Amino acid sequence: CLGSQYAGWSLSAKDDGGKKYSVLGSGPARAIGSSEKLFDELGYRDEADSAALVLEADRPPPAALVEKIAEACKLPPERLTFIYAPTSSLAGTVQIAARCLEVALHKAHELHYPLDHIVDGIATAPLPPPA
Repeated sequence: CLGSQYAGWSLSAKDDGGKKYSVLGSGPARAIGSSEKLFDELGYRDEADSAALVLEADRPPPAALVEKIAEACKLPPERLTFIYAPTSSLAGTVQIAARCLEVALHKAHELHYPLDHIVDGIATAPLPPPA
């Protein structure tokens, strides 16, 4: 859960018009290409010949960011799939509400609770209407 689903990959690049594009990424591509120290602490990495990345964004990533992610994942750009949804959309709202267990695990990790002592988890969260 912390290795892939957690939206911890902070990404940014400029789009073709020079406007800054900053997003958080989650998904299998994060567990392949992110340089977060969390992966060393967890002793976890994914390897694959293709990957998906979910972006909390209202538009697709610019080419410069796609190239940056492809390089980090050591994959050609055409082997990456990007799913993007603004947090104010229905898909974004569901994605955020669905992360309540993940946030609890992240907090346990930050408090240095031994994650190998956690064998199962379940969580519920209300689903608010989109903004």
